[in-house]
Amino acid sequence: MPSVSNISVGALVAGSAASKARHGMNESIARLSTGMRSVYGGDAAGQSVANTLQARSMSWAIAARNAEDGISAAQVAESALLEIAALAQRLRELGMQADNAALLQTASDVAAMNAEASAIGTAITGIITKATFNGVGLLNQTGNSNKTHAIGVTDDGGTVTLTTGVTLGGITTAAAAGADGTADTTLTRVAISLGHIAAGISALKGRQAVAYSASANLAAAASRVEDTDFAKETANLTKNSVLNQSAMAMVAQANQAQSAILAVLQ
Repeated sequence: MPSVSNISVGALVAGSAASKARHGMNESIARLSTGMRSVYGGDAAGQSVANTLQARSMSWAIAARNAEDGISAAQVAESALLEIAALAQRLRELGMQADNAALLQTASDVAAMNAEASAIGTAITGIITKATFNGVGLLNQTGNSNKTHAIGVTDDGGTVTLTTGVTLGGITTAAAAGADGTADTTLTRVAISLGHIAAGISALKGRQAVAYSASANLAAAASRVEDTDFAKETANLTKNSVLNQSAMAMVAQANQAQSAILAVLQ
């Protein structure tokens, strides 16, 4: 091999190796610091898959929260219905007491019973009209339709129907006489509504459990695709650091060897 003085082939080779090692070090540092395997062009296709999995996971998490909102709304309706049932029970008592009007001594006794019956009817109507969840009415006083709500429980917009009340008509009463019949009607409709609510809560709890499980498992799948393997990248960083130091040392050795040509000239 001829001895020339204008180029050091060894230094160029060693410098190229040092540059490659530095790139490897930078890649490992970026992946270790960000926790993402796809940086520096690591795995673009894998990152695309991970993005989709992560989006699905987040959507399922929202679906689980939707189900929780539905359960909360059902519990508000349930509480309202239980209070209506308690008032209806008292209304029935007044109706039965009014059946004994022949033994009541004064008109004020009858007036007192009627006033209480009217107040109970007004209270029940108020509960029905004002029982809301986030401003949405939960009970239905008039009409023949049930009060239903569509609750989103899947990551693709799938819903379940929550029924929070059947029509609760025939509540308001101005007299105690005959109030027991009104109370019986109310108690029957409250019982049906409570049955719908219990079924809805059970269904929502089941769908919520599925949503939470799907969210967690999709997040885990995304993590396996996009997260940095810290053991592997630490090993790569160490390897490239050693290679970089060795290459730079070889650059120095190559440059020193080239100086032997100057000795000949001297």
